Amino acid sequence: MLTIKTAEAKDAEWIYELTKRAFEIYQNALGKDAEFVSPALLETVDDVKYDIINHNVYAAYLDGKPAGAIRVKSLSDKLAYIFRFGVDPQVNNHGVGSGLINKVIEECAQKGYKAIALHTNSKYFRLAKYYYGREFYVHSTDFSKGYIRALFVKELNGGDVDLSPAFAL
Repeated sequence: MLTIKTAEAKDAEWIYELTKRAFEIYQNALGKDAEFVSPALLETVDDVKYDIINHNVYAAYLDGKPAGAIRVKSLSDKLAYIFRFGVDPQVNNHGVGSGLINKVIEECAQKGYKAIALHTNSKYFRLAKYYYGREFYVHSTDFSKGYIRALFVKELNGGDVDLSPAFAL
């Protein structure tokens, strides 16, 4: 059974460890020639605690065991941004990621956001397909981090949204 809750400070250690495992796979997908090192691989437990206190962090448990986490921050009153979305590689394809992303979409819609944005490697086809399946679209791409990354956007509640705060991330 999948359970999703708001993360607490006591969850920081396992979220840190899980994020490292998930983003090592992401880093490897960039290829060995990538100049970019994901900031997720450089963060500390204190960084996770900071995010739990200052942003929305959701923790997923599968059959009572830690299975995934997603972080969301507000970039404006209309735009939310997903970061550090990771699922334990041992439980991929068990609905953990879908449960987490659905929770974020629901929460952001309820809070009145007009859109949710995130960045990911545009050549990581599995992830791109995943986000397309959740009705995100590629707004733009850039090479600012040493790889081709896409800004994915999901529109909520209609209306125009200034996406420029996401460009700086």
